[in-house]
Amino acid sequence: MWKKKFDPVEAAREAVLAARRVIGDRLLSATLYGSAATGEFRQAHSDVNIAFIFTVLGVPELEVIRRAHGEWEKRRVVRPLLLSTASLDQSRDTFPLEYLLIRERHVSLHGPDPFASIAVDRGALRNQVERVLRAQELGLAVSYVSFVSTPAGARRWATEASSALAASASGLLYLTEGTIPKTRREAAERCAARFGIDAAALSMLLTRERHGGAALPATRFLESAQALLRRLLEETERLDGSR
Repeated sequence: MWKKKFDPVEAAREAVLAARRVIGDRLLSATLYGSAATGEFRQAHSDVNIAFIFTVLGVPELEVIRRAHGEWEKRRVVRPLLLSTASLDQSRDTFPLEYLLIRERHVSLHGPDPFASIAVDRGALRNQVERVLRAQELGLAVSYVSFVSTPAGARRWATEASSALAASASGLLYLTEGTIPKTRREAAERCAARFGIDAAALSMLLTRERHGGAALPATRFLESAQALLRRLLEETERLDGSR
């Protein structure tokens, strides 16, 4: 639990400075994305998400960057996205959903902004959304059995599942309506309206907010998540990716 007031944007800037101190000009750009960029950062458990883009990224560079890792951890940069310019360009059709979400809501911290106009192929996006949903469908039950035996485990499971579902739902809404929701609450409202899912349960599922003083019970969370996955998969299968 983080008790002190934490500014994720300031922490991100300090993490970038730590990287620049060790790697210098080989760091071309750094971009803040995720909850800190959307305004949905949660003091209790959110991480700071940064995409670092380097001129090249091999063993020598990783050895140097490793010296900044301690500073990153202090600032909650737990799983940074480390890419070279070449790997970013070559992976656009592999990770279109991730790059689309970064493109729509991010803060440029250093150097040129590689995500401002990054192209996302619609067919690749549709295929990835389906793959991600299928993986979530398979993993949801296994992770539920593994984690919910304790309250802390249940919270961890629900938080991770909620983040994954919100990303998939946002990708599908982009494919069907042409825009990415600005917040998880907006994603819940639009999914409920378009796909006929219970709005109150869906809002609690995607936003993890308490309603009526209580969190969504793990069993109801699982039922809602499974229902949402089924509907999202039905809609995804209707799309051919070319329109």
